[in-house]
Order: sequence, then C-alpha cells, then structure tokens
Amino acid sequence: MQSEITSPGPLLNDKGHLVQTGWARDLLLKYERSRVHASALRIKEWDYYEIRNDKFGLILVIYDVGYQGKIQATFLDFERHETSEASEVEWFSKGKLNLPPSSNAGDIRYQIKNSSWECVKHKDHRQFKFNFPDYFGGKGFQGEIKLMCPPDMDSMVNVIPFSNPKHFVYAQKANCMQAFGTFKVADKEYTFSDELKSYGCLDWTRAVFPYKTTWRWASASGEVQGNLLGLNFDYGFGLESSKNMIFFNHKGHHLDEVKYYWNPYNVEDDWIFESNDDRVQMHLHPTFVMVDDNNFAILRMKVLKAYGYFTGTLVLDNGEKIEISKEDKFFGHAEYAENRW
Repeated sequence: MQSEITSPGPLLNDKGHLVQTGWARDLLLKYERSRVHASALRIKEWDYYEIRNDKFGLILVIYDVGYQGKIQATFLDFERHETSEASEVEWFSKGKLNLPPSSNAGDIRYQIKNSSWECVKHKDHRQFKFNFPDYFGGKGFQGEIKLMCPPDMDSMVNVIPFSNPKHFVYAQKANCMQAFGTFKVADKEYTFSDELKSYGCLDWTRAVFPYKTTWRWASASGEVQGNLLGLNFDYGFGLESSKNMIFFNHKGHHLDEVKYYWNPYNVEDDWIFESNDDRVQMHLHPTFVMVDDNNFAILRMKVLKAYGYFTGTLVLDNGEKIEISKEDKFFGHAEYAENRW
C-alpha cells in the first residue's frame, strides 16, 4: 500500500519527475504544466463528471489530450438502454483549453463553434451550464446543473509513477456529490431532484501516460440505511497505485488492493469485486452494458462499461461492516478501458 501524503508541496521537480508518490484525501500537491517534460501531444488533462440516478444520467466532460480537445455532454437512459451525445472537437489542441491546475479552484468556460461548456466553482458547490444548440435537428441539448461539494469532504487522490520518470498520473476521484438541476435533450426535459436521489462523481486527471494504457474503474454513490455511501475502485497502470476508497458520510476509508472480474463471454453476468484484506466482497448486477470505441488507427480509446446495482459487504477503517442489499438500490458502474494515445 502507498503511504498517505499529508503536507502540501510541488508535484514535479525541475526535471519533470515526481517529487513524491502516494495517496491523499485532497489535491495537496501543486500541478504545474510548465514543469512537465513531455511533448504537448503527450500531456493528458481532463475534468470528467458523471451525474446519475438509476433511471437516467448525464456525463459532462472537458478534456485536452494533446492531439484533441473536446467539450461533451452525454445523456444516459438506463431504462431504455440508450445514450445520446453532443460534442465539439478542436484538433491538435496541445493545451489550448487551458484547464485549471486544480479541481478545487479555477472556473472553466469554453466554446467551440456554437457550443459552450462551463463549470463555475463555489465554496460548497459547482455550477454547470452547457449548450449544444445544433444537435438533435436544431432542438439542442442544454442544461444547468448544481453539484454539492461540502468543503470538508474527502476525495481519493493518487500520485502514480511509471518506469519512465517523465511519465506520471495525478488523479482525483470524488463521490456522493448530490445533484440538482434540469437539462433538456431535444424536446424532453429531465430533472435531478431530492426525490430521485441523484449523485455526481468526478474523475479529475493530469498526466503523461505511456502510449498504451489499460485501466479499471468502478464508482457508486447513494444512500444506504440512512447513510451517504460511495465507493471508488481504480487500478491497472503504473508501478504503484492506491486509488481504492469507501466514502461514508463524506469521510474516506482507504483500502489496499481491490480487484474485479467479469465474464468476457457474457458481460451481463455479475461482476465480482474482492480485496486482499476481505474488506470488499461485492457484486455488480448489470442492467445496462455499453461499449464506446473511438478508433483513429494509431490512436484508440475503447471502453467496456457496465451500469447496475451493487450488493455485498464493505468494511470501514474501524471494522464496522456495511451490508448492501438489493433493496438499497445502490447504483453505479464498472469499466475496463484500453487506450493507444
């Protein structure tokens, strides 16, 4: 298991090497793009938010991966097993989107053609506004969403090294951000409300990856027996990694090694989750499985993603067991990604 980082400091030294590795509960280390010793085509930066309940969801993402910059909104219909995406691309962006060096500060406002995407950060929430007017026959895809982010909430932060010292991943995962607001896909309107208990998760990443990379990421948020519960299981690359955490009423309970498995011949079978210390014994019962494959010959991003209900047992740092049943409707996802980028 990696050691916990508890003090602020720089992420990279003057050579572009990591100053230290480990995990943290917040972004304590300072990311400076100017210290990265890599081609602008190799630097990967993204802010990825996924907001959902067990009926529908919304993905809001902005990224700059060097050869491409993108703003995107994706509607997820878990009942009809359908997705709808609106996006605009800027080729060979190479840092032009100027994404902030931290998820905790720095507003984002970006426009490509007629479409716009923004995230404004406040003390206890993040306010999103997006508009893709040219999609769905000119009826558009637009909305305004608020994600609650209590200032004292823990997150899962990881500093990951590779054999090449100029490669690194600095990533933050956050869960259990309650969502409010409305968005419209063509003529149909959807609302995140108290009644639906909708939550957002964040994947904030600044990195220089190797050309070929694979990963596994699972995330879920919801209420279980009156408590706010979240999980983040995340592994698959680097020399060391420790991105596994249970969130219980916004406090993080760090885990050692968690792995999960699925049947490659029938991905709708249960996905099995287990840890090396028996603190995780979980099943994901898929209700919707999707494959997203963006293939540009030498560049490719392919993701297998299963949505559904988690059941099983989680053990907190103090030994308390959390039993999750089907009646809890603890909804989330697990994915497997392969990238050449």
